[in-house]
Amino acid sequence: MFKNNNTAKRADLRKRTSIIDEIAYLNLDIQACMVTLTVFVVLLFSVLSIVTAQNPYLL
Repeated sequence: MFKNNNTAKRADLRKRTSIIDEIAYLNLDIQACMVTLTVFVVLLFSVLSIVTAQNPYLL
């Protein structure tokens, strides 16, 4: 994901209709993207579970 050092500007005039076309054009590593997304979702759910937990000292 971070190994792309090519800074030359490219113009892509093809019609991109899906996210798969964008990923193929940008040469992104799908596995790295999925790992990042999974970690983000797990952190989000852990924060939500802590926030929505009942306070035992409320009684």
